[in-house]
Amino acid sequence: NAQTDANLRWLIEHSNAHLHTDLIFGLPGETIESFAKGFDRLWAIGPQEIQLGILKRLRGTPIDRHTQAYGMSYDDQPPYVVQHTKDLDKTLIQRFTRMAKYWDLVVNSGRFKKTMSVLMTPVEPDGSPFWSFMYFSDALWLATGKTYGLSPETLVDGIFEYLTNERGLFADEVKPLL
Repeated sequence: NAQTDANLRWLIEHSNAHLHTDLIFGLPGETIESFAKGFDRLWAIGPQEIQLGILKRLRGTPIDRHTQAYGMSYDDQPPYVVQHTKDLDKTLIQRFTRMAKYWDLVVNSGRFKKTMSVLMTPVEPDGSPFWSFMYFSDALWLATGKTYGLSPETLVDGIFEYLTNERGLFADEVKPLL
């Protein structure tokens, strides 16, 4: 991990490479807390894009050897997405899946660059960027009930409502960021 951290920092500081990094949720032995720590470390490094994905079991791959030991269950249809593990229940994986979709729509789309520093600011003193976005994701899900077919206007409204109603920012502070 230390070498990966150093390599990513070097690429950001000394090259013109566009860093598209991937984080996979649902690995054997992983908890939501351990994933959040890894996410926060990567966010602090500052790659141009972080892709959030869910573990998939391709037939014949070495991940099969962990299925029983880690209580892993996969969808029986391709792409064989992990459904739960002994450390991650189905509800939490569904919650993360929604967050990953919203992450693509809000962060990876590049539409809300001015908003990200506020949206990713930890909500509580011991919070983290991961949990800040997760809370936003939860609020957007409650407001819309969907992860697809969200127009840019709907996302703007969702971010505005979250930052003003949930985070207590003033409308005059939020509008210029959107």
